[in-house]
Amino acid sequence: MAKKKPKVSWGPMGALSLPKALMAQTDFRELSPSALKVLMVLGYQFNGRNNGDLAATHTMMETWGGMAKATLAGALRELQDRNLIVRTRQHNRSRDGAKPTLYAFTWEPIDECAGKDLEVPPSTVPTRKLAM
Repeated sequence: MAKKKPKVSWGPMGALSLPKALMAQTDFRELSPSALKVLMVLGYQFNGRNNGDLAATHTMMETWGGMAKATLAGALRELQDRNLIVRTRQHNRSRDGAKPTLYAFTWEPIDECAGKDLEVPPSTVPTRKLAM
């Protein structure tokens, strides 16, 4: 008899799936609590087609329990230093209004994000290779 796959319903909002191969790596396991929280905020925005259009601003963090600006900056730097995220657009203030810094997960290919003026081109392969 064939094994039945368990049916999982994530509901209308979907779910964030983290590869176990990523979670097994030391640089993920040793993340500070603030960096892990920021990673979850980025993951909450990810829909499978917008990698490169993920932001974590101080205002956004207020809805997630708050985080000091310096702590947020440190957490984003930690995630970049550990090669978990890459910056795809630098913060920009212009007459048209401020545009936040955008990021992408390194274990997923960067998507085409029309109208976002990304500084990193879309890709078909992720920049971070996960051991299988």
